[in-house]
Amino acid sequence: MRTPACLWSSAQAAAADAYTMNTLGVPSPVLMERAALCVAAEVIARSAGRPIVCMAGPGNNGADALAVARIVAARGLQAHAWLVTPQRNAAAEAQLALARAHGVGVHDSPDSLPPGAAWVDGLLGTGAKGAPRGCIAEALVWVAPQPGPCIAIDAPTGVDVDTGAVPGLAFRADVTVTLVRSKPGLHVTPGRDHTGSVVIADIGISRGPAGDSPAGHLMTAAAVARAIEGIPGHAAHKGHRGHVAVVGGGPNTPGAAVLCGVAAMRIGAGLCTLVGTSVPDARPELMRAPARLPLVPAASVLVVGPGLTVTPPDIDLRQLYREDPRPAVWDANALDSIDLEDAPAGPRILTPHPGEAARLLARLHPEQTWTSGRVQANRVEAATALQSATGGVVVLKGAGTLVHDGGGVSVSLEGSQALATAGSGDVLAGCIAGLLGQGLAPMQAAQVGISVHGRAGDRAATHAGIPLALEIAEALSHALGVLSSGTPGPREPHYVAG
Repeated sequence: MRTPACLWSSAQAAAADAYTMNTLGVPSPVLMERAALCVAAEVIARSAGRPIVCMAGPGNNGADALAVARIVAARGLQAHAWLVTPQRNAAAEAQLALARAHGVGVHDSPDSLPPGAAWVDGLLGTGAKGAPRGCIAEALVWVAPQPGPCIAIDAPTGVDVDTGAVPGLAFRADVTVTLVRSKPGLHVTPGRDHTGSVVIADIGISRGPAGDSPAGHLMTAAAVARAIEGIPGHAAHKGHRGHVAVVGGGPNTPGAAVLCGVAAMRIGAGLCTLVGTSVPDARPELMRAPARLPLVPAASVLVVGPGLTVTPPDIDLRQLYREDPRPAVWDANALDSIDLEDAPAGPRILTPHPGEAARLLARLHPEQTWTSGRVQANRVEAATALQSATGGVVVLKGAGTLVHDGGGVSVSLEGSQALATAGSGDVLAGCIAGLLGQGLAPMQAAQVGISVHGRAGDRAATHAGIPLALEIAEALSHALGVLSSGTPGPREPHYVAG
């Protein structure tokens, strides 16, 4: 069984197409028919007897849509093709002639389309860049309020498949049938909000040299389960499972350090010490240490920043970042203390949310206007820039959290609205640190931590509705066990063969 972890860029997809047709000699119509068969199967499964309208653009994506309409009509369903543009390439013209011959209703405008249809997006393909314009934009405006299921071919029109950017209007799909490999933009905010569930159609395209260096990876359950195998069992001696020290908590936010510490221990860390934080009735498992150097010499891993609104007077955070050789997770306000020109003495994982990332990038590129909105619109660019500047592992939090270690971007498939609660980020920081303490490499610790954190949020939500951060932390152990089995989550793509 294939794993859908590998992501291709639009350029890689085009190169694989060309290699299969020009080098291996597979005719383009054969590949188009196989793609249309896969899409048609999803359309039929979701249409529930509705009329089916395939919106056809000017290129090969439009040709695919016309082929889908023909196949659907041949199965006895009511099929219609809406020719959104007057121009068509040779492949689309050939498919239009076949569609007419098979009884597909062909329309030049939406005025005569049947109500209550299922909608198939064949307007623009994966190579399209920028906001849709002209007839394409008008069609997107018209279809947006229409009821009925929506299926996109290869990618929703208006979504940049390389970055996830949505620079203008975009089709909002319930399912996207993408070809051969998935693409980063289908899983990265804001594109992921238009993609729905993802089906990867294997249509016989050979990767050739195009797939040797993927554009990124998805954090699939199978990949996370393999990483979890490197964590020692719970029966191991506590000293073998790492000692996490948390530099965090402030006068009004002391609980952030506690949440971080509980998460570190729930994920398996043997020991945890809170530095300079005094919280009445805090968890008795968490030890205390004064906020001065040397900083908890017995600790093997540091977390710096959760709730840290006031820097302890005896700790120079810049010096700590630059000189302490221990692996460390840097989070929240502590990120503002980093000098981006400093080379740290040990591994660093940075966990900014979009606002924190924008502040870091504004310092890195003061001539540019970086805001949280810009980060959200260009998440791959933002994560890449931060990783390049720091040399560490960058965890850009948000829906479809990104992890970048310099070798490419990984995209999380876990997480839901359950994580949108105060203290959730503190739990994630502790979770990653606890995994670092148990011997996972920084990239693995980040990937596993993000995935377990997302599953824990879902678990807590089933019991508490809108969960509190401590409830997410308490669910980490259960989520780790579920993910260790490789059980896929609801956003994980699946393969079909055509």
